[in-house]
Amino acid sequence: MDEYGPCQGPVNRYEALSGSGELYPRCTRHYGTYVERVQPRIDAIRQQYPDTDTPPSWFDPTYAGERWNEDD
Repeated sequence: MDEYGPCQGPVNRYEALSGSGELYPRCTRHYGTYVERVQPRIDAIRQQYPDTDTPPSWFDPTYAGERWNEDD
């Protein structure tokens, strides 16, 4: 048992929502609470930093010499 309660359901290896490719063992219940807790954060990050070659309007390439993608 941890701060999210006791395990319920079978334990499977689930991929991290971050897209890292890492797999973590979780019971069905704890995977569900992980998704409820983390998915809103992931969605907010992906909205602010979209996976596109076109940078958002707020992106300034002169700031700290950053580039939005490798082709810039």
